[in-house]
Amino acid sequence: MKVIIAGAGRTGKILIRELKENGNEVAVVDIDEERCKEISNEFDVLVFKGDITDIDDLSNMNIKEYEIFISVTGNDEKNILGCLLAKDLGIQKVIARVSDPRLSKIAGKLGITHTICPEEAAAEKILQITKEGRPIEYEDGALPQSYQSLGIKRVRVKVGKNAPVVNMQISELPLKSEWMILRAKDKNDRYIPVDPSLKIQPDYVLELIVKEGSLEAVKALFT
Repeated sequence: MKVIIAGAGRTGKILIRELKENGNEVAVVDIDEERCKEISNEFDVLVFKGDITDIDDLSNMNIKEYEIFISVTGNDEKNILGCLLAKDLGIQKVIARVSDPRLSKIAGKLGITHTICPEEAAAEKILQITKEGRPIEYEDGALPQSYQSLGIKRVRVKVGKNAPVVNMQISELPLKSEWMILRAKDKNDRYIPVDPSLKIQPDYVLELIVKEGSLEAVKALFT
């Protein structure tokens, strides 16, 4: 399957890795030149520098050759517009990461195939959609936590008092290509915004997506 991913951030990198490992042909587009270079150095994929809201840029990428367009930039409006332009250029299945529930409803009415909310584990859901309905495994009837068929797991960890990551900002943490924090709670059980400047503190409860092969190493960082 030929898939083009817009957005070379953390979610985009997880998708690139997993889709490639499952035999898909992947291309990536990002407006940031440094990110494009980083992706080129890290992955064996075709990389375009361009603006997904510019129909000329998309046309120059021969986007109609791809079967799925996935937009996971950090901007809801850009993801929606990029998907709409991709549809206009002939891609039937388009997937947009949309944080605002109101915009998600609008996107659906505009004909966007799927919208994904980051709080609902964007990377796992997008991967599931591209699998054409492969069933998700549930543990004890709870929220989906095991995604062995995708090579990733959803885990919850409580940060230990002597954990190596204590007082480090998310942007400073090691092994970032192996995991993504979905949600975080402080020691008072309140959800807190997950952004690069957040400093990890003891007793924070973190919900993460982790590559199975790195599960123990990632747990060792946080506990």
